[in-house]
Amino acid sequence: MKNLYRGVFNNRQSAVILYRQAHSCKQAWLIMCRHIADKDGVNPRTVMELFDGTHDNFEITVETEFREVVNVENC
Repeated sequence: MKNLYRGVFNNRQSAVILYRQAHSCKQAWLIMCRHIADKDGVNPRTVMELFDGTHDNFEITVETEFREVVNVENC
């Protein structure tokens, strides 16, 4: 199941807050970077290099964690 992730990206002039569903934090980072690139009209690699983890300019956290629960009694 996919979790809901919250990403805060600080890009010199403004902060961008995004919510995306993904299987992992790394996948959420990639999806969010691609979204920022599409919105700004730049190559995704440019955004990924800007938020590559070498600077403290973004944070991704789990907003909602989903777990599958199997109820054996109702099967």
